[in-house]
Amino acid sequence: MGQGTNILFNLVAVIFLVLTVVMVIMIFGVAAGSMEPPSFLAPADTPIPPTQLVLPTLTPSPVPGAALTPDMTPTPEAGSQ
Repeated sequence: MGQGTNILFNLVAVIFLVLTVVMVIMIFGVAAGSMEPPSFLAPADTPIPPTQLVLPTLTPSPVPGAALTPDMTPTPEAGSQ
């Protein structure tokens, strides 16, 4: 049983080694410009969709005034430290 497991492991290792070598050759070929990337990996020229023109609007927001300023500062209680 051990011999069959070793053969299977070695077969899987060789398959992945061959796939790795093929990918390295393809990567260097594409990087050097001597080979076109596969169609499913080629970058697509997707146009940027235009945005709608939205004019700024007046958004009222409260401005801190005399009524919103704090009038008391909390002090630490005795024995809290």
